[in-house]
Amino acid sequence: MRLGRAFVAMAILLGGVCSSLLAVPDFSFVHLSDVHVPYALDTSRQTIAALPIGPIPLEPYGITAAAPAFAFVTGDLTEFGGGDGNWEKYLSLWTGLPYRVHHLAGNHDNTWDAIRPRLERLEGGDCYAFEQFGCKFIGWDTASPQDPRPSIATEGLSWLETEFARTPPGQPVFLFCHHPLDGSEFASDYDRARLLDILRTRNVVLLLVGHGHGVRAWQIEGLDTVMGGSTYGPNARGYGIVSVQGDVLRVAHQFEGPERKLQPLLEKPLAPRSPFLDLQVAPADGAVFRSGQRLVWTVGVSGPGTATGGRWVVDGESEGQLVRVAGGWQAVVPHDKLQPGAHAIRLELTAPDRPPTSPTLAFWLDEGPVRILWKRKLGGSCQATPAVSGPRVYAAANDGGLYAFMAASGRQLWRFQAGSMVRGGPVVGAGTLYFAAADGHVYALDGDGRLRWRADAGAPVFGSPALAGERLLVATNAGDIMALDTATGRPLWRTQAAAYSIETGPVVTADMVCAGAWDKYVHALDLANGSVRWRALSKGSDRTGAAQYYSPADAPPVVVQGKVWVCDRGYWLTGLDAASGERFAAEEKAAAVYASADGAHFYVRQSDGRVTRRTATGEVVWTTEVPTGHVPTPPVEAGGFVWMISGLGTLSKLEARSGRLVAQYKAFSDLYAFAAPAYDGVRVYLADMAGNLLALTMP
Repeated sequence: MRLGRAFVAMAILLGGVCSSLLAVPDFSFVHLSDVHVPYALDTSRQTIAALPIGPIPLEPYGITAAAPAFAFVTGDLTEFGGGDGNWEKYLSLWTGLPYRVHHLAGNHDNTWDAIRPRLERLEGGDCYAFEQFGCKFIGWDTASPQDPRPSIATEGLSWLETEFARTPPGQPVFLFCHHPLDGSEFASDYDRARLLDILRTRNVVLLLVGHGHGVRAWQIEGLDTVMGGSTYGPNARGYGIVSVQGDVLRVAHQFEGPERKLQPLLEKPLAPRSPFLDLQVAPADGAVFRSGQRLVWTVGVSGPGTATGGRWVVDGESEGQLVRVAGGWQAVVPHDKLQPGAHAIRLELTAPDRPPTSPTLAFWLDEGPVRILWKRKLGGSCQATPAVSGPRVYAAANDGGLYAFMAASGRQLWRFQAGSMVRGGPVVGAGTLYFAAADGHVYALDGDGRLRWRADAGAPVFGSPALAGERLLVATNAGDIMALDTATGRPLWRTQAAAYSIETGPVVTADMVCAGAWDKYVHALDLANGSVRWRALSKGSDRTGAAQYYSPADAPPVVVQGKVWVCDRGYWLTGLDAASGERFAAEEKAAAVYASADGAHFYVRQSDGRVTRRTATGEVVWTTEVPTGHVPTPPVEAGGFVWMISGLGTLSKLEARSGRLVAQYKAFSDLYAFAAPAYDGVRVYLADMAGNLLALTMP
């Protein structure tokens, strides 16, 4: 909210702390958002051409701000990611400005052709920080790689904790991200709270966001937030001006267009430190409570401020009061209020003249027929299905790590670090582990994690490779499909198959390679030489308006007895003839497919809460109602069962032949589940966006 200038002056006069403790010089910078190249390029150029380069009169505040030191753009830089020259077009918009422009990914940037690798090269990482004027400025990526849903990246949280460890408590921090942290597109309150809890530990004076194409200032759980409009459009075209003068922070938005006006948004004195309580919570996030253990959390308070009360809330439903104990406060949660599995608890403490401080933690109640054999923490968010080979299980994460564990005990054997995130799961063949990374390389490792060879794919790879005898098939975000020799990594052939990115791994038959792409088409190539056999539109992408949005690209196809089945972003299931690519069937409400073990059937994850088993021609054999959702993670058949993980982490186990529901378990605390389950006949392995790797035993 905006404070009056008289109130600001009084706060500075009476407090006397800002100028004496912070010693922040006067400065300003420019905030822009939502450019969406190649849309409205001319209008965006006009907006950018109007950016100030000298001192800036801020009439509503009665001051003249300093000339901008830099500009920051909070996401949706492009419409379809960085491919097709859009990244270069976007960067060209800023040519000629006398100050540096910093960039951050939005959901449009990371969905179709993720710009994370480009930001790593340009800014040093998808999350990054720099210091200037005694303040710290942080760019933080809330956009999921190759998915439109926002998420709080575990690798980003680890980076931020390290960055804050070297940040003095009183140093003003400005944080930039694309999605507002109270947005309903996140998986849950727990997902957003993972970032908010860390931000409260330092003096974050302002969050600057985009995404909404609007202009407003508000508070998100006590943190002042400003949305930066867009560089085009009729309502919020323009840019924000952020000024610090005399230790007072002011924010305004300059509207561009026929009626130029300057709208004041926020005015407040810089605080000497975070207004939130400094809390220590035990047990920490991710605790597992075994059968018979009391569900108890203790919260200690240190530093300035004293808590006067509080409450706990589990899963947004059950709640109770915190009780005062020696050294702090305590939450005691009754067992009878909870089912076995994953949950989230919010511990809200109140204090006079301070905003509530509300850490939120995930925990597991390990009771009942489904049990947690072991749980390990990966270094990054996991979107890759684990791979099981003999006594070992392998898991990849968006921190660029590939991890090897003993399947029975969870003991970590080794970790291999790739040059960038590993979003697709590894495959194992003849004692060699193959995977690819967003650094544009394909890797082959031996059983001890030693590098056998590394091949240049020429572009980031986000899907899993596929094995076909002595060939390893790889699809890239440049639209290439390539075959490598499994022994050496030597290229056997490479085909520019698609006009835009291929997100998932290719599917291989005895003589064909098949993949869907973000150019609207399913592509089929000859396995022997990579020659193009056919390309075909899916039902969802066979339209005139915004067809590329609905491409058959975020879930791999299956090939069953001469038929290709694929789902697209329009949630259509399309059947194609494998020989010709001719479409013969289409059906709504489908998100992902998976081939059966007998080679004669396939499974469909229906977006409306069903799993179906189909014949090769699409006839339904059985239907079972289980939690699903729109996340394109396929059901998996293994060991005579079908394993289905819902979009928010509920695991269902079905009999493959009959569809009978055998067991169900809430495996994760409402984070998006992009990784399909893996099963070795004894244990089922699951990974989530918090980097939790679980080994479960089920009846």
